[in-house]
Amino acid sequence: MSSPLITTFEAAAPRYDSSGAQFAGPVAEQLVALAAPRPGDQVLDVGCGAGAVAVRCARAISPDGQVTGLDLSEGMLRRTAAEAAARGFGNVRTRLGDAAEPPFAPASFDTVLASLVLYLLPDTEPALRHWRELLKPGGTLGFSWGIGPDPRWSPVFAAVDAFAKHAGFESYVRRVGSPDELAAQLAALGYTAVEVTTRTIDVRYTGPRQWWQASWAEAPRLAWQHIPDADRDTARRAAFALLDRMREPDGTLVRRVRMAFAIAERPAAESPVTARPATSDGASR
Repeated sequence: MSSPLITTFEAAAPRYDSSGAQFAGPVAEQLVALAAPRPGDQVLDVGCGAGAVAVRCARAISPDGQVTGLDLSEGMLRRTAAEAAARGFGNVRTRLGDAAEPPFAPASFDTVLASLVLYLLPDTEPALRHWRELLKPGGTLGFSWGIGPDPRWSPVFAAVDAFAKHAGFESYVRRVGSPDELAAQLAALGYTAVEVTTRTIDVRYTGPRQWWQASWAEAPRLAWQHIPDADRDTARRAAFALLDRMREPDGTLVRRVRMAFAIAERPAAESPVTARPATSDGASR
């Protein structure tokens, strides 16, 4: 990752995923459930952020397994360590390093997981290839990525993006491919048992203010930190005017984000396979 990206997440780390509006947690819950790490497993959580995946894996692999959380942000690593300690998990360690090229020996892990990470990488293929080498034969890779924003919210993001001096958030977020494209890429890289499913994650905010605060501690900060201080109140008011018309009957706001989850294996015995075609609901056969 680039230095500006590290700086951004260092700044966001103290408040990341702590606004009360749940997104990283539900995505992590789904990913860990699909990957199904087992007691005793060695798990690598690349781009661990505030520990949403790590702490869920720590429970699943107890008592004898271990989770290693890897991130380029020291602030995020502190958050992961604190989350694990707060929940009483002593089987989580942290390591400073690049998610695209984790500094570990080949065949070190039973499971490699990456939640909400791929869009931050300049090129997914080298990372997917490297993660495969880190897996033990028969080991499992799992990752999540966004495949579609809530179209109702696009005008809201655009209203704020208009004040940024660099590319806006939705143009900044790198679309890494469709479920079928990622399934084919995994198969071409030698993964087997490729399964891709899609889910809609509902993020509920108490109102515009909570959404605004959460956005500055999450990915939109990548673009919005470039809004001049003198323009931020104007940008916020423009967004709030749109959001006030989008409230649910109870006054809350709901953002529905379409996510994909890929699970694949490093084969126990190397042999070429092809990805399974995706079904109409986004799952591979």
